[in-house]
Amino acid sequence: MAETPPPAESAERSRPRWPLILGGLVGGALLVGAGLALGWYLFYRPIVNVAVQLPAPPPPPAPPGPDEKEVKALQDQIDKQKAANKQIEEQIAVLKERLKADVCTIKDPLGKSAPNAAPPPEETAPGHKT
Repeated sequence: MAETPPPAESAERSRPRWPLILGGLVGGALLVGAGLALGWYLFYRPIVNVAVQLPAPPPPPAPPGPDEKEVKALQDQIDKQKAANKQIEEQIAVLKERLKADVCTIKDPLGKSAPNAAPPPEETAPGHKT
C-alpha cells in the first residue's frame, strides 16, 4: 500500500503562505522605520541643532520712556531720604563728639570735663604722713 500523508498536513500545505511573508516584510519595515525615526529624534536632531545654531532672535523692543509722575515721585522720595540721612549723620557726629569726651575712672570718678569737679584727693600710703 502506498503511504498517504495525513489529512491535517495536506490542509496546512494547501493554505497559502504569502500573507505571512507579506506581514513579516511589512512588520519588519515598520520596525526599521520606527527605529530610524527614534534614532533621528533622539540622536541626529540634537547634534545638528547644536552644530548649526540658528541666529539669536532680535531683542525685544525698548520700553517707553519713564512717566513724569513716577519720576517726580521718585525725586520726592529721594529728597526725603536725603533729609533723613542728614539728620542721622548729625546724630552720629554728636555721638562721636561725646565719645571723645573724658569718661569717669577710678581716679577721677566725675571725669575731667564734669562741671564743678573738685580735684581728686591725694592718696597717701597707710602710715605715711605728708
